[in-house]
Order: sequence, then structure tokens, then C-alpha cells
Amino acid sequence: MFGRRTGAGRGAVDSKGKKPGGRRTQAESNKQTELEAPVISAEVVGMEPHPRKAGMYRITLLATVEELAYEDNGDADDDDDAASGLTSIHAVQAEKVENDWNSEVDALIAGAKAAAALDDMESDTTESAESGEKRVETVVTVHEDTLIGWRLLKGRRLSAEEYGELKREERKEEAYRSALHMLEAKARTTAELTRALKRKGYEADVAAACVERLQARRMVDDAAYARRFAEQRVAGHRKGRMLIRQELLQRGVARAEVDSAIGGLDGGVEQEAANQLAAKKWPSAKGEIRERKMKVMGMLLRRGYSNAIAREAVRLAAEAAALEAADDPYEEWSDGYDASDDVDGAGYPDE
Repeated sequence: MFGRRTGAGRGAVDSKGKKPGGRRTQAESNKQTELEAPVISAEVVGMEPHPRKAGMYRITLLATVEELAYEDNGDADDDDDAASGLTSIHAVQAEKVENDWNSEVDALIAGAKAAAALDDMESDTTESAESGEKRVETVVTVHEDTLIGWRLLKGRRLSAEEYGELKREERKEEAYRSALHMLEAKARTTAELTRALKRKGYEADVAAACVERLQARRMVDDAAYARRFAEQRVAGHRKGRMLIRQELLQRGVARAEVDSAIGGLDGGVEQEAANQLAAKKWPSAKGEIRERKMKVMGMLLRRGYSNAIAREAVRLAAEAAALEAADDPYEEWSDGYDASDDVDGAGYPDE
């Protein structure tokens, strides 16, 4: 009563498992720009400024590639489907031959047309296989300096080696812009930036070329980074030079540049930072005077201060605490204060 729906309704898929009219995936969108087959040659057919990247240009190339390496299995599937369809046609036509003469004539005519179409398909395939080449359009994004240096004007022809080098230039420019974005967030050493670029998938030679370009423009300078880092850690984070040295080495700064940065620190600023830290820690340290000194001393040593700076800071903190206690006439009385002695509620003991 009810026929089966054969239309491409909601959720329908074709013979290859794809939804008709669906959006192209990212891989399909990049198919024209990423050529997996070896490129024989390429020709510039178009050029336009990049709509979102200043100083960048989109170069349209018509690349000649090896067809057998570039074709996917989809073409073979289409040929199989066409061949199977022609076989089905022959089978149906064979059944009609038994009916009457007219049907037999029609079947012969249709069979001849189908055979001719099949011969044309096979000849096209053979010709394509013999030529072994295919023209594919691709897009490369380059900086304006590369555009001018390479003279990428319409009609410019590139060899396979030139095309490969142009793709590497594109990759280097992508890495450079990615590095600029990372440097806007925070300063990085050469080693940190190189590791970050590799994590993003850039090759070692591309990352090295990017860092070298940034160093030439003084945008990555390990010596200047070490000096700023050391000064900020001493004054702002209250850390000693021994801990600062360790942190710089962990960030990949060369030992010579670390020694230079540490040697340029102001000893007075470092001592003042240690004094402030010891004075802040002293009230919370529990125990006798000797025990409190040992606790504060250990804390300062863990923060990277030298023994001399730490001892001086502890001595000043202990003296300041003793003077404060001597200047407070109510300290001894307050230690022995009992609320039961308070008669008038004014906070004074009875006479």
C-alpha cells in the first residue's frame, strides 16, 4: 500500500556514505591548497591581497601533478559503479529481446550506445594513465617581500624545486606570525619559543628560521630577557639570586648570559627584599628566639638568598622585634592578664 521512500530525505546518504548537499569538511576545503602528489611544475594564474592579514598575498597557482599519485579511490568507485550499471542495462535488455522484434532492435541500439560509452570511458582512462599528469589549482599565501623577491606575477612559471621552496616560505611565514602572537602574550626565551613552535606542528628548520628572524629584529633577546627577569624576581617576587639563576637555566638561557644577568643585580636591592621578607615572616614563627631564627633563616635560604644575606635579614628582624617589645610597656602585663581581675569592666586590674 505504501511504497518505500527512495528520495534523499533527511539524514539520507549516497553510495559513498556522504550526505547530499552537506557542508564540506575542513580536509575537503583544503584539498585545493594541499597537494599530496608530486608537483611537476606550476604557473601563477592569479594574485590578490589577503582579506584578513596585512602585508600578505594569496597567490593562485595552476600546478601540474602526477595524476596516478593524486587520484583517490573515489574515481575508481565511480568507474565500478558505471560498469555495473552498464552490466545491469545489458541484463534488462536481454530479457526484452524475448518479447518481440521491436524490443530486440531497441535493445541492440541501446547496447551499441552503451558499449560505445564504455569504450570512450576506457579510452579516456587509458589516455589519462599514459599522460600521467593532471592540472590542479592551488593557493599559496606569502608575504609581500616574498612576492616581490620571487616576482610572482601572472604567467610566472615555477619548477618543482621552486614550488617546494615557495611552500617552505609559506610555512615560515605562518610560523613567524604564530610566534608574534605568542610574544604579544608574554616574553619568551629562544628555547621556549622554539619548543612552542614545535608543539604547534612546525618543523625544526622552520622554527629555527623563525627564531633567527625574530633575533635579527631584536624581538627575541635572551640576554635582555635574563636581565629583566632577574630584576623583576628580586624586587617584585623577593627571590634570591641563586633561585633566579636556576629558573633562568630552566628556561633555556645560556649560562654565560645568566651569569651576566645575575652579576648585574643590585646587592642592596636584594638585601632590602630579604629584610622585608624576614620581617614579614618573623611574627608567624613560633618557639624560642633561636628556634624562630632558624625557621626564618631556612625560609630565606629556600628563596634563593645567600647565607650572608639571610643571616643579616634574620638579625635585623630579631632586633626589630626586641625593640618593639621593649617599647611596649603593656606587653608583659597583657601576657598575664586575667579577665576575672577586671572589676569595673574598663580593662584595668584591681588595685
